[in-house]
Amino acid sequence: MNKVIPLLLVMCLLGCSKALDLQLEPEVKVFFSDDAKKNIHLTQQDKAYIVLSEWLHENKANWLVTSGRYPGGVYIKSGEYGIQVTESKVVIYSTLGKKPKAIYVQEIKNGELSTILELAK
Repeated sequence: MNKVIPLLLVMCLLGCSKALDLQLEPEVKVFFSDDAKKNIHLTQQDKAYIVLSEWLHENKANWLVTSGRYPGGVYIKSGEYGIQVTESKVVIYSTLGKKPKAIYVQEIKNGELSTILELAK
């Protein structure tokens, strides 16, 4: 019995994660949490675009379902999704409704997507 409970807990945690194959549009719009009026466009030739695209490709697994709010960072709009990058998380939003709604989140290592966060500087 002592071994069953931890095993069930691990199975539940793994069962809650989801694989997500998100492809960026050829051009994406970037917004900044510290200046809502400021935005830029990135294309497939931009370093930040390439870094994010590769990160999304390499991190398709282990997305956790969420409905939380995550302050700060950089927000990228691509098709029907928004992608928020903070110091510690990447959050995927559905943009189909009136307001973006967080749907998936994944923890990242400190500095892992610093190229994206440097866009705000």
